[in-house]
Amino acid sequence: MNVMFERNVPCTMRDGVVLMANIFRPADAGSYPVVMTRLPYGKDTPYLYYLDPVALAEAGYIVVVQDVRGRFASGGEVRLFDQEFQDGYDAIEWASKLPGSTGEVGMFGASYFGFTQLAAAASGHPALKTVAPGIVFDHPLEGLAFRGGALEWGLGATWHLMLAPVELARKAGREPDFPLRFYQLIQDIDHLPEEHIWDLPLTDYAPLKRSGLLPQFFETITRPLENTERLSIRPYYDKMTVSGLFTGGWFDIFTRSTLEAFQRFRAAGRPAQLVMGPWTHGNFGSTAGNLSFGFGANDMLLDLKEDRTTRHRRWYDATLKGMDNGMLEEPPIKLFMMGENRWKSVYEWPLPETVYTPWYLHSDGRAQTVSGDGRLSQMVPDSEAADRYVYDPANPVLTRGGSTLLSPEYQSGPVDQAPVEERSDVLVYTSEALTAPLEVTGPVTAKLWVSTSARDTDFVVRMADVHPDGRSYNVVDGIIRMRYRNGMDQEALLQPGTVYPITVDLWDTSIVFLPGHRIRIQVTSSCFPRWNRNLNTGRSNEETADYVAADQVLWHDREHPSHIILPVIPRL
Repeated sequence: MNVMFERNVPCTMRDGVVLMANIFRPADAGSYPVVMTRLPYGKDTPYLYYLDPVALAEAGYIVVVQDVRGRFASGGEVRLFDQEFQDGYDAIEWASKLPGSTGEVGMFGASYFGFTQLAAAASGHPALKTVAPGIVFDHPLEGLAFRGGALEWGLGATWHLMLAPVELARKAGREPDFPLRFYQLIQDIDHLPEEHIWDLPLTDYAPLKRSGLLPQFFETITRPLENTERLSIRPYYDKMTVSGLFTGGWFDIFTRSTLEAFQRFRAAGRPAQLVMGPWTHGNFGSTAGNLSFGFGANDMLLDLKEDRTTRHRRWYDATLKGMDNGMLEEPPIKLFMMGENRWKSVYEWPLPETVYTPWYLHSDGRAQTVSGDGRLSQMVPDSEAADRYVYDPANPVLTRGGSTLLSPEYQSGPVDQAPVEERSDVLVYTSEALTAPLEVTGPVTAKLWVSTSARDTDFVVRMADVHPDGRSYNVVDGIIRMRYRNGMDQEALLQPGTVYPITVDLWDTSIVFLPGHRIRIQVTSSCFPRWNRNLNTGRSNEETADYVAADQVLWHDREHPSHIILPVIPRL
């Protein structure tokens, strides 16, 4: 089927602002469903489209790619995320009435333009029948703006700076000083890792403060609950009427949110499917970080069977055209099991056969660094000395791999942990070599007993897979900001020296620890610039610059049995 292309097709919002879209449509006369994406990264940058619009149009769909409000060709002032609920409704209304439309609309896209789908679904337009969000967040406190009460500093600082050049061109492109201001902004981007990422206080973040761009960045830092709760999709799930095809990654910044959104669709009785691969944010290939997971892990030929666009087309054929192609009868969840590097299909998440198994931390009080005496086993501790280290905000543990979206100097995914595990402010606990495969699929949590000399501080927990040759690769991790240990709406400072039980959510994974491999747990107090440094003073970590070092204690004895809980899948 031949395809026609239209550029800069106007779509008028209820307040008169005009958004622009590109449209790919079948050349043959007839009526076709619409599949639409709404993105802030430029409708004329096709490598960011996520799906192949020509292939979808050839398959009998009208494909719409729209710049969101205030970005690129679209009019109005950008108000990131907030605007997508109302604008999403209006865009669906317009798309459903395009010439040649059947009146039924689906959506696609990843990350921000995964969120625009959920926002449109939350708006409740009856013409929207299905969405297909990839690597998507449904709550800002689950990896977008905060996690465990800690600010996602690296993500926010990097992502907003990436958006800033277009904003500056829109606002000041005709002013005489624009070339100089633009040059300064590009210099800030180029030197972000060694300069401005270290800015204190965070509210003085020079690249955005100097330019006056994207004020939402500072609003989130200074008033987190006020400026994040209204963006949550979770209050709307019960009212949605759409089906959903979800795609997520084990090393994505939105792993938990993607799983949460899928589960809530299923709980509401709506058709939903999920694919979870060994992917980082925006990288759906076969290699992540330092590891290759095999060609079948690549979403361009998933499990050596089909590419991402073909999978979505089959979904739209079933949900928009009503074709009986068998897709809705397939197992709803397809998971990639790292270690064994293969896919498996399941019906529930978490898996119903999961055995949540504690693995306890042990030492004789010398677990600092990988050469210490930290041990991990299923034996409950008895009488053991606590482990201690000093956390200095002036010398934080640097981010090395993980579920990140930072400047390219900070690699995402599984990365060799040797530089981290050699630090004296990192406690390391390692199991004996496994004699049989151990499948860990599901949510991982740590339950620790800790004390500190500070009024506020952080604890970071990370699980790693240690290969027989000694290489250690991160699998999952998490953080808790102690002042928010009971929730961000229940701030409570610490009494120095008091022992506190804490739970650290490491999120979810699927990995088989192979024979000869060992499980390793790291405990420390920073992962910078991924999360902003806790300054240990009890004052605002975002609006002040003073800091003190903190003496940290991790307890693991009969009364304080610190452990990690692994979701083990039994094997016959």
